[in-house]
Amino acid sequence: MAKSPRSRTDHLTEALRARIGRGLFPVGSKLPSEQAIGLKFQVSRTVVREAVTRLKADGLIETRKGTAARVRAASPTSDSGVSLPRSIDGLLGFLEVRRPIEAEMAALAAERRTEAQCAAIEAALLAIDRAQQESGTGVEEDLQLHLAIGRATSNAYWNQFVGLFAEPMRAAIRLTRANEARRVDFASAVAVEHQRIYEAILEQNSDAARAAAHRHVENAATRVLLADREFWQEEGGALAEDWAAQDRID
Repeated sequence: MAKSPRSRTDHLTEALRARIGRGLFPVGSKLPSEQAIGLKFQVSRTVVREAVTRLKADGLIETRKGTAARVRAASPTSDSGVSLPRSIDGLLGFLEVRRPIEAEMAALAAERRTEAQCAAIEAALLAIDRAQQESGTGVEEDLQLHLAIGRATSNAYWNQFVGLFAEPMRAAIRLTRANEARRVDFASAVAVEHQRIYEAILEQNSDAARAAAHRHVENAATRVLLADREFWQEEGGALAEDWAAQDRID
């Protein structure tokens, strides 16, 4: 099976993130205008806006109505930040770190979530379903689910912490979802696991939320280990190469 090509938005987001990480767009500086970015990268303003939205969600930039987007943090892909997983062992190691972090985050979200935050988590779940029905990867939608859970803790430090891991999480989700898309049982299991996390948060059951999130990340690692050789020779290997190449984006 050939790998799915990344979208123009994916490429632009990664290119802008790399420039922020290298200091070409220093913290506190303004990004070029949408028109300038579009001309530079030969993309539409819609693509530019989508890329800026992703960077904002990752905590790298801030936007205010009527003013240019401004850089607020260095990229987590830079040498001083969190590295991307670039091998099966690296991915499993990253999932191992995520397991207790996401478990505690879900527990706090269950204790503190507001009705609006709960609705945002549900909206993220529905967005994943829509993406799958439209033959999309669901990567960005999946990441937004985890970010929504982080915001539901109502703790600014959790938001920053999750934002720091946003790009490694995106890379890991891209691979795990590509693997899960090959098997109906994998895809169904992920949907059930996500739903259980949401339901525990909705019911404000912190113990159940902690256990559900822990189980979800643990099962993600198991599904990686169960991936067949064909996957690693094709899509899995290609995605690992993408990670390795990302730091070289000019």
